[in-house]
Amino acid sequence: MGNGFVRSIDHFAPHVFPAEQGEGLFRSHSHESDEITLILKGEGYYTSQGQNVPVAAGDLILIPSALFHGFVCLKAWKGISVHYSGTEIPAYCQFLLEHAYQQNPGQILIARLSRTHLARVVTAIRLMEEESSRERVHDLSCDLMRNALETVLLSYHMSAAGAPRLSKTNAATERDDTETIQDALQEIHRTYHTPLKIADLAARHFLSESIFRKKFAAYTGVSPKQYIISLRLKEAKRLLRHTHKPIEFISSEVGFTSSSRFHDLFVKHVGATPLEWRKQARQ
Repeated sequence: MGNGFVRSIDHFAPHVFPAEQGEGLFRSHSHESDEITLILKGEGYYTSQGQNVPVAAGDLILIPSALFHGFVCLKAWKGISVHYSGTEIPAYCQFLLEHAYQQNPGQILIARLSRTHLARVVTAIRLMEEESSRERVHDLSCDLMRNALETVLLSYHMSAAGAPRLSKTNAATERDDTETIQDALQEIHRTYHTPLKIADLAARHFLSESIFRKKFAAYTGVSPKQYIISLRLKEAKRLLRHTHKPIEFISSEVGFTSSSRFHDLFVKHVGATPLEWRKQARQ
């Protein structure tokens, strides 16, 4: 089964030459996994193409996969780095991550955490470290790690100074449409496992169902129903791969009211039954 989306969690300290304060060790590299780094002590810089960002204790850093980046330590520091698969994280976490990079795709992102958020993030990372290091992963570990990663990403969003809420466009009507669909997408990613109704989503944004469907399809390329089904199936595949939960339980957990409906849609979109796919994914 593996240990879920986490690839490694590393503690680093202090990354400096045994010389005078201010002489730092510069390291440039890239990796296939996404990265979250929390600076607990010290000062330095993180760099990538066109970026040279100062960091200090209390900073939470997001680094996308494949980005060639480096860092230099100016004052002996300590921190924790979480490397994880961005394609295997739970649905709401994916939305939070995509939203973070929306304005600055392919760049290093920094947020200065308050004392409260810092404590929450430290606790969440320690929980992920504990659960991902288990030799035998309990099904509930998957849920604990999902909650922990959500805590980290929500703390980032609440702390990012001046982080734009949504994409900005030139025309006010386009901006309004973007805000409407972004809000709807956030609600879908947060509540996809509940009995979502397209009419209710439209009504909450003061739109007719037909207009909402049209705007949603124009923004995402698919209908709201197709988007929700795809999201539920993607989360089902994650649970099939990383847990021993019964298929009927997974069907209900991701929002299908009928296990036969889940089975039929899974076969239609994936080309195999949930049981067949689970066996193949674990080989």
